[in-house]
Amino acid sequence: MAVPGPAQAPDGERSVVHVTALAPSCSKTFKGTGFVYAPQRVVTTAHLVAGAVPVSPLVTTADGKVYEGRVVAFDPDVDVAVLYVPKLPAPPLRITAAPKPLLPILRLPLGEALLLGHRKGATRLETQSVVLEGRLEAQGPNLYKEGEVSRMVLEFSADTSEGLSGAPLIDEEGAVIGMVFAASIHDPERGYALVGEELLAVTDGAADATEYVSTQRCKTAD
Repeated sequence: MAVPGPAQAPDGERSVVHVTALAPSCSKTFKGTGFVYAPQRVVTTAHLVAGAVPVSPLVTTADGKVYEGRVVAFDPDVDVAVLYVPKLPAPPLRITAAPKPLLPILRLPLGEALLLGHRKGATRLETQSVVLEGRLEAQGPNLYKEGEVSRMVLEFSADTSEGLSGAPLIDEEGAVIGMVFAASIHDPERGYALVGEELLAVTDGAADATEYVSTQRCKTAD
């Protein structure tokens, strides 16, 4: 099976943003990544904004401009949140289905993608090429450990340092096929991304949303 080459996404950097959110109930300021998927709408992980006060989410673009946002969708099961960011000029990235293996039993790589994110401590957006190791159904607790959920994820090889939560995986056509939401507790060079289909289940219904929704409470400690 031919493996696709590295993705090329020359305009992707304009659409990937740095997200910060203040959660006073747990005395924390969360920092991570998000990306624009519809006009003035940014998708990121729910755990990045869990417990955040309504006026606290700030979105910073690649050119250093800062915009206020508010959470308009929050799903603690899938671990996806959507921010409405008025006046945000960044162009949207298209979310599409993630690749599926032709021969699942052989565990062949699915190709490569670009990971664009704001690593903790970095002064600018970073890009790295990642190998998509496989697609699998992951079982585990939801954000608040209130029940088991099943999510389809992409397993990939890359440095998954703090701050990359919410970072998009972009294919060679410039579309988002997944969003980083977790790192392996055993291997810092292995991460997991929600597939595009999981994101669309939340984002499709929030593309025009403007009303604030509750971010509930901070993520349950591990």
